[in-house]
Amino acid sequence: MTLSSVGDTSTYIVKYMPLMGRAGLTRVILHLAGANYKNEFISMEQIAADKSMAPFGHLPVLVETRPDGTAFELAEAIAIEHYLAEKFGLLGSTPQDAALYKSVALNIYFELYLPCFASPIPIQDQIADKASDFNTKMLPHFIKTHEGWLNKNGNNGHYFGNELSYPDLAMLNWARLLEGLGVTLDESSPIRKLVATVAAMDEWKGEYDNFHPFKSIEA
Repeated sequence: MTLSSVGDTSTYIVKYMPLMGRAGLTRVILHLAGANYKNEFISMEQIAADKSMAPFGHLPVLVETRPDGTAFELAEAIAIEHYLAEKFGLLGSTPQDAALYKSVALNIYFELYLPCFASPIPIQDQIADKASDFNTKMLPHFIKTHEGWLNKNGNNGHYFGNELSYPDLAMLNWARLLEGLGVTLDESSPIRKLVATVAAMDEWKGEYDNFHPFKSIEA
């Protein structure tokens, strides 16, 4: 397990709404790494009224303050995740590792984001309709593809090697989201093995349930 903030003396602010949403995986990485971070809640109304609050006019935004007082501001959820994943040892040890790990995590995101959040048909309706393209084409292909990757690594609960990596956390996030929407994976699915493996990590410090994708966060 390489995820650690040992030696990292920066502090972090995650600017987003009081829910997990697109900042969920950022918060998970920071929490598991034991990083010193806090949330700054900004409503949709606030950002709509003053888009200068964020580099591109939308959230989430990460602000890192280094020990010398200099600040680094980064927008776009995936860019933030990639930055933190590299910083906390979740992208392997070579440029080739990093590229491969990102490709798997990006595939998880790109395959699921559009049907879940950008389709004119609500995802709940797609899941309820057994004949939908989501149930007959997209989801079976997605599951087969990623179970293949996990089986290639020995079905040990990780995508690569025996340690946590960025794609593990990406799959955890989306598997929990799909489960919350009503998708049920086979008991023997390697994806379920991954979820169970990552959920059992001590680094959650008993707060695993607080990082569910549908979780609201108290101010």
